[in-house]
Amino acid sequence: MDLNPALFAEVRSDWNLERLYADLADAKHQVAPHTKPGLTVTEKERLRGLLCGFSPAEIAKQQFKQARTVEVALCQTLYRYVETLTGRSHNALESWRDVASWLAAAGYQTSKTEINWSQAPDVSVFYGRQEELGTLQQWITSESLNDAKQSSCRLVALIGPAGMGKTALVVKLTNQIQSEFDCLIWQSLRHAPTLERVLGNWLQPLLNDSAELPPHLHDKISCLTKYLRDRRCLIVLDSFDTLLNPGDFAGHYREGYENYGELLRRIGEEQHQSCLLVTSRESTKEIVMLEGPNRPVRSLELAGLGQAGREILKEALLSGDSFWDQLIRIYRGNPLVLKLVSTTIRDLFNGNVAGFLKQGRTLITTDLIDLIGKQVERLSTAEKAVLRQLAENQEPLDINDLKGLPPLEVFPALESLVKRSLVEKSAAGFTLRPVVMEYVRGLNGNSKENLV
Repeated sequence: MDLNPALFAEVRSDWNLERLYADLADAKHQVAPHTKPGLTVTEKERLRGLLCGFSPAEIAKQQFKQARTVEVALCQTLYRYVETLTGRSHNALESWRDVASWLAAAGYQTSKTEINWSQAPDVSVFYGRQEELGTLQQWITSESLNDAKQSSCRLVALIGPAGMGKTALVVKLTNQIQSEFDCLIWQSLRHAPTLERVLGNWLQPLLNDSAELPPHLHDKISCLTKYLRDRRCLIVLDSFDTLLNPGDFAGHYREGYENYGELLRRIGEEQHQSCLLVTSRESTKEIVMLEGPNRPVRSLELAGLGQAGREILKEALLSGDSFWDQLIRIYRGNPLVLKLVSTTIRDLFNGNVAGFLKQGRTLITTDLIDLIGKQVERLSTAEKAVLRQLAENQEPLDINDLKGLPPLEVFPALESLVKRSLVEKSAAGFTLRPVVMEYVRGLNGNSKENLV
């Protein structure tokens, strides 16, 4: 591991360092087969310094070494590796400046393309999620997954309910890994742009501003996948669920947006060196069909924050920290929900969590009503019927206890509700999440009239 990755780190935006490190390691093995495999930390630092345009003497100063020591070491190591890698004869390199020019000519220098990347939201405050960050980073950047030699993932879906922090996690992740990509695209789908419009906005700068794009959507996708094979690109599709059909079971597309399914399928199936990262409240049939633990398509369901949620309560200046874990459990560690509830507890209960919990009910604020209401409005008629029964019974129900609907409707409705994170399954059966239970029961005191 690089002990000082910040030294000469500015080079990462202009050079494909990971590929260069690997290829120079192979050249090193040819030059000095008895040395330890791979480039050393010092060799990597000096390589980055040369690529930044620093002379050996200037690199020596940054490494607190004597200039002559660094110059001799370069002549014995990196210079020889570069000669071998670029197919030149021994001692052909006459100036340290040749390193950058030769490697650029060999195709290791990149010209990073960014499309809408500045539109990614700012995430100045971030809580926990180190395990999820590590998992996603491994999926997207690792060359070895599950001990099986295979490429990193081509398609990754981050699934979770509203307010769980999907977008914040993706922003944090992409800030950490963007240097490994030649092209960065951020596409918000919040306003449901058509795929024709999206691909048109992408392909013009990716291919050539003066290039004539093919008229058919299938051919436009082919142009994109060819680019993804030629260049390492990271694409983020944020809020994919806005393309899905309200009033239907989870994962069904709105009319006119079905072609996004073809985009997911082709990027997941076809071989390339890039990655499409999708955030959504619901998965889609393409992702479900293609994903697997040993496949280049993966899906991560984002759970609550757990102990990291205490940071939110601490920021809200709530008291009674011995009760915080109980509060986090009630609201399932949802970051947005915890923020909203914390504000109300501070305003109505003077920040006393114990005082709030004595009320014996799940607090539903106006903002929470709006948040859950938007989710409920998207449900199909069958899902609303199941939701109503679970709210009326309060206790967990077995699937066979759900009445009033044909089995062919109950099963997909219940499965869809679980996918939407509105219903939870335990050994005792199926039940609503506490905030959903309180919301449904509180709809004008008559959930039946409001969920049909």
